Amino acid sequence: MRLWVGFDVGKAFHWVCVLDDEGEVLLSRRVEAEERDIETCCEEIAALGRSDERLVATDLLGGPATLLEAVLLGRGERLFHLPGIAVNRARDGYRGESKSDARDARVIADQIRMRWRSLQEVRPREDAAAELRTLVAHRRSLVEDQARVITRLRALLLEVFPGLEAALDLSTDRALLATTRVATPSAARRLGASRLARWLKDRGIRRSEELAGKVVEAAKVQRRELPAAETKAALVSEMAAEVLRTRGRVATVDTRLEELMAAKPEAAVVRSMPGMGPLFTAEFLSEVGDSSRFASADALAAAAGLVPATRQSGDGSFQRRARRGNRRLKNLLYRSAFSCTVHHAPSRIYYLRKRAEGKAHHRAVIALARRRVNVLWAMLRDGELYRDPVAEAA
Repeated sequence: MRLWVGFDVGKAFHWVCVLDDEGEVLLSRRVEAEERDIETCCEEIAALGRSDERLVATDLLGGPATLLEAVLLGRGERLFHLPGIAVNRARDGYRGESKSDARDARVIADQIRMRWRSLQEVRPREDAAAELRTLVAHRRSLVEDQARVITRLRALLLEVFPGLEAALDLSTDRALLATTRVATPSAARRLGASRLARWLKDRGIRRSEELAGKVVEAAKVQRRELPAAETKAALVSEMAAEVLRTRGRVATVDTRLEELMAAKPEAAVVRSMPGMGPLFTAEFLSEVGDSSRFASADALAAAAGLVPATRQSGDGSFQRRARRGNRRLKNLLYRSAFSCTVHHAPSRIYYLRKRAEGKAHHRAVIALARRRVNVLWAMLRDGELYRDPVAEAA
């Protein structure tokens, strides 16, 4: 007889429910989110003594579930992940309308009892793999924050010095650095082109005279000071400095990611695939983890949401876009395939063939991404670098 264990994860505490094969509740209690009580709970489950095997499921991975996950895997438990959205949908199929931690834990336990073979099993993570995933997530957050700040910076600069916003490419470090020094027309005119160029050159900016000339020329066109110009200019300068600091932090993260990938043989395999640069490789490895857990290329494609779902009713049948799967993994595989439609001849040939078959651009790129998953999975399985089929035929 098996025991089916469900943990509803919370920040301050979790709730555990243990069911037998008949769905009867053997244990249901609050578990404090601290190592001692989690260990005690595991001992209580083991002491039930009515199981040849225990299967455990949680509705969350990482975050507040990190300690729980570490304890369960450290004790050799088989752990599965049942996503929170699946719990929410399944809850409606059980009696009662109230939502509680105890009820959710029971739903999780019952769901793993019925469908554990279709759930993702969680495996212990190495420190390097955990660090890679953490750094990729942190880098993603930094880049998103940077994009938001640049958007606010542009909007505010339009209220102070619209000519400067039009003259400079604010996505470049040199333009942002100039903006930290002058953000109003009057400040640019007072400083002058020569002194601004010298200031920029002292900070390692190439073609500083050209950049300074653009700033001062924009200032000469605008003579009117706009409302609250000094306050807004100070905020613009502060935002530009913040973006530059963020880019320095991103560069530090990128250096560490390169070091981590240099120590992983599979990184060289993934990176050899056309369209999979350093960043895409790091994202792919952080999302996939241990590629050996995918028994086939179909399994990897399904995990990425690249396998279309079939809908059938009566005599009618059609395929639609899959709504499940890892969205980040699907997004990076799609972007990688999209870049190859331009820069990689065999991929472009396949893409154009799909377009000739009547597929829209998006569907053709999805088909190319799906084909590339087959190749990538085989490369990882065999530990071989990518070889261009055109080059091999020659």
